[in-house]
Amino acid sequence: MTSTDDRMLTDDGLSERVTNLQNAMHRLGADVIRLQTQLSELAAPPRPEEAADDRPEPTPFIFNMSRDAYKGELADLVRWVNDFLVPVYVGEPLGQTADGTAWCPVWWEHHEAVGRLHALRLAYDELADTRVAGPSGPGVWHRDHLDPVLDRLRSANGPFAACSRERGHVERRRSASA
Repeated sequence: MTSTDDRMLTDDGLSERVTNLQNAMHRLGADVIRLQTQLSELAAPPRPEEAADDRPEPTPFIFNMSRDAYKGELADLVRWVNDFLVPVYVGEPLGQTADGTAWCPVWWEHHEAVGRLHALRLAYDELADTRVAGPSGPGVWHRDHLDPVLDRLRSANGPFAACSRERGHVERRRSASA
């Protein structure tokens, strides 16, 4: 035997120290496994039920709101339409636009327009945020939401058809068969 082997055989305290070091290694190994598990859980995408809890409560459709909530939502919608939508996408806020299509100067008096524009804003809120909707979200909003809504509102049989700069707001009359 070598001198090291002799010392191990004769030193009673050494085996106790080795046992303590082995126990410490096992505890460290358990800690490593616990920390790896925690790291994996933190790095994983949220579970659907957790993600749903983190999102704000969705805004209900304007016609499904209480009277007070409707008034507040309508005020917000008027600001959004007049400060964003009309200047950017309609161009001429009063009456006939340059291309001859109508835009009512008091569009909020047309219930159909309120409903369609509110739905348009809800879609905008969801699709304009590329972190949520992805990079194609704004394009989808333009193609699937903005263009059809503006076309319908300003069409010859749309709610703004009788409105103009000269006549102002004119409530569209529904046919007796409608």
